[in-house]
Amino acid sequence: MLTQEQFVRNFSVMADGDVDFFLGAGASIASGIPTGGDLIWEFKRTLYCSECGISTEKYRDLALPSTRMILQEYFDQKGGYPEQYAPEEYSFYFEQCYSDPLARKRFIESIVSDRKPSIGYLCLAEVVATGKVKNVWTTNFDPLLENALNQLYPINNVLVCSEANRDSIRSLNPQYPVIGKLHGDYRYDWLRNTESELQQLEEKLKEYAASQMADKQLVVIGYSGNDESIMSFLESCVDNPATLSKGLLWAIRKGSRVNPRVNGLLERAKKNGKNAEILEIDGFDQLLFSVYQMQNYHNEVIDGQGRVLREKSDVRLSGQPVDSFVKLNAYRAEGCPLCNVFETNITSWAELRSIIGGAGIIAGLFSKHIYAFSSAETLRTVFGAHILSPINKEEAPERDIRRNDSVYIGLVYRLIKQAFLSKGMISFAKNKVYNPSSCRSDKGYQVFDALEIAVSFIDGNLYLNLLPTVHVRSSKGERLDKESYQSQVNRVVSTIFNQQYNEKLHFWESLCLTSGKMFFENDGFSISFVVPAVSLGGNNRRAKWLSMPSCKYEEPLMCFSDTDKSKQTVNQLKGLCQYGPIDCSYMRSGATRPSVRLAVLSPDRDMDKILAHLNRLNTHVQNSGRDNFLPHYEGFERVYRRSLSVPTKEQRDICISYNVNTILKKTPAEFLAFMKRGIDYYSLHAADFDILVIFIPKDFAPFRTASVISPDFNLHDALKLYATEKGIKLQLIEERSINSYDPCKVMWGLSTSLYAKATGVLWHPEAIQGDTAYIGISYAFSEEKRICIGCSQLFDSTGTGIRMVLRKISNPIFLGRSNPYMREDDARTMMTELREQYYHSAPVNTLKRVVIHKTTPFIRDEIAGIMQAFNGIEVELVQIQDYCSWRGIRFGADPGKTAFGFPVKRGMAVRLDRDSFLLWTHGCVIHPELSGTYNYYKGSRGIPAPLLVRRFVGNASGDTLAKEILMLTKMNWNSGDSLYKTLPVTLDFAKVLARMSKQEEAIFDKAYDFRFFM
Repeated sequence: MLTQEQFVRNFSVMADGDVDFFLGAGASIASGIPTGGDLIWEFKRTLYCSECGISTEKYRDLALPSTRMILQEYFDQKGGYPEQYAPEEYSFYFEQCYSDPLARKRFIESIVSDRKPSIGYLCLAEVVATGKVKNVWTTNFDPLLENALNQLYPINNVLVCSEANRDSIRSLNPQYPVIGKLHGDYRYDWLRNTESELQQLEEKLKEYAASQMADKQLVVIGYSGNDESIMSFLESCVDNPATLSKGLLWAIRKGSRVNPRVNGLLERAKKNGKNAEILEIDGFDQLLFSVYQMQNYHNEVIDGQGRVLREKSDVRLSGQPVDSFVKLNAYRAEGCPLCNVFETNITSWAELRSIIGGAGIIAGLFSKHIYAFSSAETLRTVFGAHILSPINKEEAPERDIRRNDSVYIGLVYRLIKQAFLSKGMISFAKNKVYNPSSCRSDKGYQVFDALEIAVSFIDGNLYLNLLPTVHVRSSKGERLDKESYQSQVNRVVSTIFNQQYNEKLHFWESLCLTSGKMFFENDGFSISFVVPAVSLGGNNRRAKWLSMPSCKYEEPLMCFSDTDKSKQTVNQLKGLCQYGPIDCSYMRSGATRPSVRLAVLSPDRDMDKILAHLNRLNTHVQNSGRDNFLPHYEGFERVYRRSLSVPTKEQRDICISYNVNTILKKTPAEFLAFMKRGIDYYSLHAADFDILVIFIPKDFAPFRTASVISPDFNLHDALKLYATEKGIKLQLIEERSINSYDPCKVMWGLSTSLYAKATGVLWHPEAIQGDTAYIGISYAFSEEKRICIGCSQLFDSTGTGIRMVLRKISNPIFLGRSNPYMREDDARTMMTELREQYYHSAPVNTLKRVVIHKTTPFIRDEIAGIMQAFNGIEVELVQIQDYCSWRGIRFGADPGKTAFGFPVKRGMAVRLDRDSFLLWTHGCVIHPELSGTYNYYKGSRGIPAPLLVRRFVGNASGDTLAKEILMLTKMNWNSGDSLYKTLPVTLDFAKVLARMSKQEEAIFDKAYDFRFFM
């Protein structure tokens, strides 16, 4: 077997024209053209749904094993249909689905026209244009290679031969490259699709192809070898001593196999003395891009950089006006101070700190120069012989002001912090101070009012953000460990509400107030910030008050019918109660829907408890009134229009208990192995249930995060991953959820999760763009394994999860605080895989736009690889930070001294610059389905922080980006007991996947249904 790397090296030294390529449907997957295998399932779905009166939306994801099983069982039971994977399946089902030859032609036209060539076709076009390859033969009807050549070189001399010009084939200019369409060109020819049509190849075309393959090597890519005409033609070629004399290479994807007839063809070639091998590749796009790189070609279109420079526009916002006065915690600087600079022989920060000592100098070291907010006299006194040049006052370059980690910005931080220290405040962390006179006792801890300082450069101006917080010590004034400290800080901060926050902000602002400005000075160097703070909206604003462009977006509606658009609600759970899940609308009215079937694995001591808990899902549970989002839970069948089957202890095949005392004596590793054996057993009975419920009692706590197994170990994640590989969906239930103070909330959360895992579709948002896919990217770094893992999730236009993929990043780039990033090759490979997964899932869909979310910036390598993978598709690259230093304080319609009792509204957005905006995905919502005319504030904790959204590539409006993020915050079906999550589902799942990827059980380079990871 030949490796991809071996072939690329061999190909690089072959003479021009030595090698011909032969392309099958597999080469066009990433371009959005389905393979014959994918079309078979499309035809089966169309026939099944048509005959049964079901919307095709019910089986939207055709690559799901559960979908394929339902479809195949239907045709197997009917009888008279080919066996699954029989060679005649494609032609048979195509003819059954569209009996008219013209209808078949129109169908092919619909899935082939307007498709854009993938990066692999562009690379092949470059190879053809340079003369390295002269002939490309294909069974495909599409014009992807011609389009790729036209995209790179609008004027080219490629010849296309098919049945349409068979009579003039002999007169074709032999100097020009040829694309041979052996099954026809959809634009001109009558296409070969049915069994009888595929039996024969047009004689003149066959003769011409054979003559062109004389003294050549043929590389076959993306072709399964299932139609008679092509296989018999290739067999005749290997029998002819003059044809394919340089050999036959048959490319397959890693981990796949060829069919027996292909094996027979290769053996036949070998017996005839010809080189014939299997070529194992990562994929068509990856192979051709490797060839492109090895040949040392350079093309702006292929390299991706040209699109990056063009495809970026202003993120202007134009939603509804903000309907109340909102004060931000941001203050704009009145310019940036100069700093003194001189050359020095000081070589380290440690040496610098030693020389400064207690002199109170604000200085920094960079590139053999000292930068300081201190007078020349002071600097000469302290540094003396370390000064190697004149001391000059210089303006900081904008690139240094923009960078938050630059020496200059570090000086600004220290200048501001030193001013607070001079007022009696005490430093306790970088850029943080606390007020020693504010000490109070709170639940056994000493609590102090504190302040975090943040500085940022936005749209040509420097801004200061003041974030009131707290500092916590033990009752004796001692430091707490890191985990306890953060827990107590979070607890106290969650009780600082909108009015209180405004009062604390006013205190910190007033500490450095001089002549109506916040003024910070040291040794003749100063910076001042405008007061009052930047504000938004409201009536009776004064002309001098600083503002920023802002708006408010409505709460996204969720849909509960595929056909009746009136069935929409803001509150998803009320929509379920009123209309049922959206997948109910996919069926005929009154159609029977199968039960959701559970299996259970539990300690014997707790079996009655967990069964009672699960059976409670079939009963009415009253809302306690703590959360106005939650309606009363009416029971599983009334809500979901499907029954829930909970096993009894007598059903020993799907309800298994074990002795708890025996288990508690096991080591964590032994317990994990025991649980895996249980999952192995259930995998043998997988046809008898939909979801396996595993109960974890509280005395199993030592098993949950056992560092003796691994520092990264997590029981929940390890079991989920192991079960995923076995094809089992797990629901782990902790004892604390059974004993919850809010059983109604637990029932809603558990029932929505179970329904979704059983391939149910709960709701869809109002689609913003139907031809869009969403992708979330995250990274995980395992210190123990010393590997970096790229985690990616693919969602369709409705925000419904499709696939999740984990991939080891072989050589990551580390920037900043050790954040990993992908190199160009890794980014291209990962995104190409997701693009193909999308088309496997939805073979006849058109993908025109991809939105990719990430919490860290997109670096140049990543951007280039992504743009290469999505050639021909509009791309949006959007960074979404879930922590930023900006806050908003809500007042009434008019500004006043007293802030409003509730925080800012969810959906508020503030434009920072042409690339960035703030978006409050957490905040108050006023809607009749929640708290009537009152404010509904999820969780009722503290004040909400916005997301910081930055677009790196793309042309969509800021409105579209903001609405999509808000919509995706309501699409995490694993959290159906809440109105929204703060992060969009793209990144919410990404965080979970990143954590799970560190487990030994992690499965790399394989796509899985997202429901396994819920």
